[in-house]
Amino acid sequence: MRRHAGVIAAAAGLLALLGAAPAPAQAPDPDQSFVEFLRRQDPEAADRFLALRNARDAALADMQEAAQRYAAGGAALRPVSLPALQTARRRYAETSLALLDFLDARDRGVIAKLEADVERVKRSMAERNRDRAQIEKLLRGE
Repeated sequence: MRRHAGVIAAAAGLLALLGAAPAPAQAPDPDQSFVEFLRRQDPEAADRFLALRNARDAALADMQEAAQRYAAGGAALRPVSLPALQTARRRYAETSLALLDFLDARDRGVIAKLEADVERVKRSMAERNRDRAQIEKLLRGE
């Protein structure tokens, strides 16, 4: 039993230290390289992506806060806080879908460009094959 108490005390001490540690000044942006790439291609699209992502992140934070209020309120206050939670969930879903729609539209554009590039390369290959056949005829003396 004493052994478990020591483990619990050590864990509590570690949690206290972690809680007292200063937070980093600003967390690195996981989308930074994507945003930079997008900004080089289309600055307006990069701005639109950032606006949509920031709106989604804000909606997520609002939803988490509403969920905490709902959970902390107890059974008596849940009916009062439920509409705010439902509104926050709906807003999060709407902003998430808007971001997904943006990414899907962008990806459809990328696919269309790639398909056009593939067709251009195929045409070039076909032209070279025709040229090759003509040159081989010349080589054979036909």
